[in-house]
Amino acid sequence: MKLFAITSLGCKVNQAEAAYLASCLEDRGWQRAGAEQEAELVILLTCSVTGTAARQSRQMARRLRRQHPDARVVATGCDAQADPVSYSEAGCKALGRSHLAGLADSLDLPGEASPPPPDAGAFCPGVQFPGPERTRGLLKVQDGCDAFCAYCIVPHTRGRPRSLPIKEAAASFAELGQARALEVVLTGIHLGRWGRDLSPRAELTGLLEALLAAHPAPRLRLSSLESEELSDGVLALAKREERICPHFHLPLQTGSAALLRAMGRPYRPGQYAERVHAAREAMPGACLGADVLVGLPGEGEAEFAATRDLVASLPISYLHVFPYSPRPGTPAADMPGRPASETVKERAALLRALGREKRLAYYQAQVGRTLWVIIEGSGLGRAANYCLVRLEPALPAGEALQAKITACGEENGQPVLLGSVA
Repeated sequence: MKLFAITSLGCKVNQAEAAYLASCLEDRGWQRAGAEQEAELVILLTCSVTGTAARQSRQMARRLRRQHPDARVVATGCDAQADPVSYSEAGCKALGRSHLAGLADSLDLPGEASPPPPDAGAFCPGVQFPGPERTRGLLKVQDGCDAFCAYCIVPHTRGRPRSLPIKEAAASFAELGQARALEVVLTGIHLGRWGRDLSPRAELTGLLEALLAAHPAPRLRLSSLESEELSDGVLALAKREERICPHFHLPLQTGSAALLRAMGRPYRPGQYAERVHAAREAMPGACLGADVLVGLPGEGEAEFAATRDLVASLPISYLHVFPYSPRPGTPAADMPGRPASETVKERAALLRALGREKRLAYYQAQVGRTLWVIIEGSGLGRAANYCLVRLEPALPAGEALQAKITACGEENGQPVLLGSVA
């Protein structure tokens, strides 16, 4: 019996790719190793989005090498692409992303001290099917990025934008529906640029329409979208199609116009605000999330205040706050003017407190509403608007229902809605 183990760090795209690789190995007679079993093959999909993520990926490589001393340990993904030598030194085979799609068929590929360009190989599919504890599926439809934000290494580790053709995406969505996925999360490195590289060029709205037509069951959730790519067309379609979840995650990073310009972001604070307000006007009950980076080079008190004030003024439902972590090889890593670490911690704490206030206010606004809820493996329900719901009586995972929300409570320091079957 051939046993394998696979570990994915970082984004949902990595998770979807890991699930695809696991499925390919199982089709070839491999079995996933149990918690106490030593594997013959170990695959690690690394993350390189920040310096911290890169360190964690290398730590995981060393841990897997210790846990599986006799295994072939293959490190691939973004950080192995960016710095293969670190993984070779950890006793792993470093494999560039261009080999990822065919990895299950080419396990004897040599480690690479200098991997080929990450987009030199085939588009690596990414599909995660539902399981006993997982009611949602993942579908990767896009890879790569050419935005070259000053703080980000990903364009160098993922390569140019590439799109999964619409027919293949629709076929995978139909398979997920047939596998009883109640929700499919659509993901990509730069999802809003899906279709721009296809011939003829296609738009995200066309993809969404094709997916919804491919199977009648799963609801569809979009992962992160750049604010300028949340078009009026996407909003109109989401307003019309109840199977598109009313939930949009729109990275902000900073509310300072000067820092946005320095970081190479293509919008300004007013443009970001306009898109947030457009989403709220089109879909008044939608959940709107944002990413914020704290401690970027050049962030003084005025720049931080601009971020805090912009976030406070917008109808944002929750925040993801990240202290900036320099990534070697990016322009921002060499920029002067980084705030002191204690200052960054204080600013991050202030924004996280603001984020908690906004999340609680959004949850409280759901009381009295009826929400479409799917019960997850945790026993909690996930509403279409991304809120967590505790139902009485409890229901098994995989149930999909309309829930009447009666109150807002708290679990593990986070708000949770309370309700019953409508």
